[in-house]
Amino acid sequence: MRVTFCTRYDGFLWRGGAETQAEQTAIALRQQGIEVEFFTPFSEHVGDIVHFFGLYEHYLPVAEYCRSRHVPIIVSTIFYHSIDTLSHLYRALRWAILSRVGRLPHKRFRLLRLADVLLPNSQAEAWQLRKLFNIPPEKIHVIPNGVELRFAQSDPSCFREKYQIDTDFILNVGRIEKRKNQLRLIEAVRSLGIPLVIIGNPAGNDYYLRCNRIKDEQTFFIPHIEHTDPLLASAYAACRVFALPSLLETPGIAALEAGLSGARLVVTPIGGAREYFGDYATYVNPRSVKSIRDSIATAWNRTHNPEQQIEHLKQFSWHNVAVQTASIYQEVLRQ
Repeated sequence: MRVTFCTRYDGFLWRGGAETQAEQTAIALRQQGIEVEFFTPFSEHVGDIVHFFGLYEHYLPVAEYCRSRHVPIIVSTIFYHSIDTLSHLYRALRWAILSRVGRLPHKRFRLLRLADVLLPNSQAEAWQLRKLFNIPPEKIHVIPNGVELRFAQSDPSCFREKYQIDTDFILNVGRIEKRKNQLRLIEAVRSLGIPLVIIGNPAGNDYYLRCNRIKDEQTFFIPHIEHTDPLLASAYAACRVFALPSLLETPGIAALEAGLSGARLVVTPIGGAREYFGDYATYVNPRSVKSIRDSIATAWNRTHNPEQQIEHLKQFSWHNVAVQTASIYQEVLRQ
């Protein structure tokens, strides 16, 4: 079986969760004997199946090519729409109404109709696909996001020695941007008197400058660390609390990695995180500085069983993700 993966054309410049998902799924599928190639502007052929990651308008020409040649289309939707504001709720209601009369305004949503199978990362995401876009449930199969098991063997000493950190601290990993919510995180942590380490590059200067203006002497910015660098795994293992109070995650792969390293977790509930972390995380209202502060204080002091947490999260290994994905491929080809 040969599968072609399509990712956002500029995705690997930023390397977010979607790119990690595609890359790690490809590695795990190859270990099962499935040939995986990535689509590029120079691609002249596609595989037996084409698997898209995310909903992007520029996928449409490739998807329509596949449909015209009867090549099955799989889409990992990586989609979740927050409805915590009136404008978000209005947009959701509009999509729900227009989808039922065949008049969805966004071209990128045409991919949902062209696909043979949709693979959301959570039941919460699957529910939204059904309700917002009128997708029949038999077209949807939930495949969870994954995590590399190597993070369960992380050594904290490497990170502590490099940055001369000998105290407990809070860690946040991700692009510095509004969705990741570092501004509220910094404001929340200031009154706790606990060191905060943020690893990531700014997505834009304006938001980063706002974060920099309100930080105190116990907030530290560290530039992006490559995902394969042992220093990143060491940072997860070194922190006492990993905080990802994003406005939206589906869910954050960084939180899975930190959890597998044994860190206490504070995460957003928006986007399906409860299905992954259950009682092993503390959940915040990401729009409330007080909620973020209180949740971090609770996680900091709560009874913690890292071994039990690690065993729970091992079920989300990329190997297990690939086994489930390969099963979907085989079923689609049989049909």
